Amino acid sequence: MTRILLLQIASFLLPFALFLIWRWQRTSDKPVTPTPVLKLSAAGAVLVMIVMIVLVLFDDSRAGHQGQDYIPPRLVDGEIQPGYFVDSGTVDQDPDEDQDEEPEDPPAGR
Repeated sequence: MTRILLLQIASFLLPFALFLIWRWQRTSDKPVTPTPVLKLSAAGAVLVMIVMIVLVLFDDSRAGHQGQDYIPPRLVDGEIQPGYFVDSGTVDQDPDEDQDEEPEDPPAGR
């Protein structure tokens, strides 16, 4: 929860910090030299690709594999059970989804 709160605060304050840096630079006696846009863009693109590869490698350990079925999260007795993967041959029909049973009679007040 703390991580989420810090991320929200940082996301809120980032534009103000960038504005203050820009404002300080505009009034400074020593202006910043022009940045090499092509080099910075290439470096940013390389970093994005590295981060994407790292995220795929780390997230692959939680993903299902061929021959597995995903059982989605469900609410049981007021608690949420997280989703999980099982082998394809072990999936049974959910007891809540029995279609052979007759529906209960509606309440007698209406």
